[in-house]
Amino acid sequence: MTNKTPSARVTQATVDGTLPESMSRRLFGQLLGLPAALMASAATATAVTACGGDGGDAVVSQDGATLTRGSFVATLSKYFDWVHSSEYNDPYKLTQPTFSDVRLGVTPNAKEIETALEEAIISNQQGLFYPDQPVTREEAAEIYVRAFKIPTAGTDALTVFSDAGSISAGRRASVNAMVAAGFMKGSSGTTFGPGDSLTGGDARLILEAITSRLVVPPRVSCRRATLAARRYVRISTPTPGARIYYTYTFDGSEPADPATAGVEYDFVNNGVLQFVNPLTSTTDFRLYRLKAIARKDGMTSSAVQTFTWNIVRPQTGAFQARLVHAATDNSPVVWKINNPAEYFQAFVFYIEGTKRGLVFDAGEYGYQKANLKAFIDTIATKPYDIVVGHNHPDHAEQIYNFTSAGVRLYASTIEKAAISASTRTDFQVAGGAAVGIGDGHTFDLGNVQVTAFVQPGHTNGLVTAIVNQTGWVFGSDMFCCNRAYTADTTQYNLVKVDLFLSLTQQLLANYVKTSTTGLITEVTNAHQEVPVGMEGVNNFVKCFQQLIDLGDAASAPSIRGGRVGNPTSPTTRNSRMSMVGDMWRDKNWMAVGNSLGTGLDSPVDYFTAPTTAYPCGATINYNAADGFKKYSVLSNLEIGGGTLVGVDVYWAAPANGVPNKLPNKFDPWTYAYPVKVAANTASLVIKPTAMSNKISSMKVNGTAVAQGSALTVAAAVGSVITVEVVSPDGSSTSSYKLTLVQA
Repeated sequence: MTNKTPSARVTQATVDGTLPESMSRRLFGQLLGLPAALMASAATATAVTACGGDGGDAVVSQDGATLTRGSFVATLSKYFDWVHSSEYNDPYKLTQPTFSDVRLGVTPNAKEIETALEEAIISNQQGLFYPDQPVTREEAAEIYVRAFKIPTAGTDALTVFSDAGSISAGRRASVNAMVAAGFMKGSSGTTFGPGDSLTGGDARLILEAITSRLVVPPRVSCRRATLAARRYVRISTPTPGARIYYTYTFDGSEPADPATAGVEYDFVNNGVLQFVNPLTSTTDFRLYRLKAIARKDGMTSSAVQTFTWNIVRPQTGAFQARLVHAATDNSPVVWKINNPAEYFQAFVFYIEGTKRGLVFDAGEYGYQKANLKAFIDTIATKPYDIVVGHNHPDHAEQIYNFTSAGVRLYASTIEKAAISASTRTDFQVAGGAAVGIGDGHTFDLGNVQVTAFVQPGHTNGLVTAIVNQTGWVFGSDMFCCNRAYTADTTQYNLVKVDLFLSLTQQLLANYVKTSTTGLITEVTNAHQEVPVGMEGVNNFVKCFQQLIDLGDAASAPSIRGGRVGNPTSPTTRNSRMSMVGDMWRDKNWMAVGNSLGTGLDSPVDYFTAPTTAYPCGATINYNAADGFKKYSVLSNLEIGGGTLVGVDVYWAAPANGVPNKLPNKFDPWTYAYPVKVAANTASLVIKPTAMSNKISSMKVNGTAVAQGSALTVAAAVGSVITVEVVSPDGSSTSSYKLTLVQA
């Protein structure tokens, strides 16, 4: 997805990676996988066996390449941009159907063939596809009709062909529909040639004829007919400029005709449709039925498409656990726990070493309905403690069941205060019993240690944790959520984007320092189905970095609620989002926002500005017009061979009787720091990271340093190292002074 789109209707065509209405021969040749020489030949061919809508006479192909069944089907799969199961990011996807003579990695166009089978434009009644055989004209006609939902014709258009009787009985209606619509003509003036081979030129012109006159039927992401706890649905069509209209029901009944009663769907304005079984529901599931039609002036409207999803969320449920990691001498056992009756499906993790265990987060299911502590007891083999990542009910619901049974509860000092200040009695009691911890607190589990770090943003005192020996990170609601089926974007509106970027970079550096291997190997969020590695983490960081580098041009309306709000959601949203990656094709996609900024129609407010509400050294309002071009500050500063002595970093006024601050951190707007070094230090490695990737220059002791690079400099106790940064527009310069002191 692009980060900024000019219009909803252009977006629907381009974002999905589909083709324009008219394709060049070269582009179509690329779709076919034809060599360049053959593409050039096709471009100059004087005759084809099919014609578009110009009414001209058909002529015989002279040099067109014969299409195999596999290559022909591939042209349509690629046109529709159908996603193969192996590249589809959805844990609830159906098993990929296939043929016995189609093998991934062996058969050309195997993925495209399998997606065409899944989309039911071809069938496997006999289990074989014969991908290398030439596709015949009547076979192609049948596949075109299925793909584009071309209606049957009311008249017999085949009487002009002397060989009409040789058309297969099962394909006669499809051939008649294609001929009657003017999408196909005969191999000659008097014959159709049902058994003749189709060429690349034939296929190109037929596709151009169809897509220039007929609006392509709507399609959906996520896929139809899947069973899941929630489904967030996007409707699109490959036809540029087409308008989509839809109706739906959630009780299994037949929706109204969208052609007459449909609501217009606009992805930019509305985001994804939100199909859920809400907490107010009195049933264990909802069967959603969606009908959609696509229209465009001057073209024939698409066929109405029908899609169904079974949304299952039981009224009552039992906890269940899945083994994520088996124990070894140097690693803990890890269990992933959830309750299918939970609305947000927030996972709990149980981590156990050789001496002790640690429960990370406390789930969503009501503490009076079922006891998570009692369930943990069935899998734990050691005594254990619990740490709650943050105070939101989908992560902290069961804390009372632990504290009332004598299990020690840990939370950051900030979160402990927030829990204790709750209006819920069970939270007040649990919060009062909790132990407040600070940044860097370590839990000793025997053969492994788990270190907790405080990271404000989603809440003021959210805790993440890393297993030091393995590099496994548990994020609670940190590092976003890669569930495509819920289109999640996570809120990080409690800390300004620039400061949050700085704190995140420092957090990642602390993970690396804490990890005994110096690596972050696996990162999981409580709402992730599968963990990610550094690619996902880097994409998460990019969500914030691109806002710094490009300003509001890097934002887009939230996929959760669009520009004006989602008609299937009880909450109207008008917020910004920053996104990296394709949510349907990449487990490493990340999106942040939901409440980023005050709204699309309001001034940008998610960058730092001078304030007296809490200590802040910023003198520039980066929210002003082109304010993002004035970043001359560092976001992080790493010292090899010495230890930077940080300062208190504030992001909000005190709350619940405690300050919102982190001690001993690098602050982008504090410009002088002591650096502890050994008495015999002769040099240090300085790695500065500028807040913006677009800076004009960055120098260490007068020597230029590129973003992401480090420089070795001479050093001694009492010496001063300077780091100078010039903003992208050259209007602002910041100078940092590092004074070396003996450790």
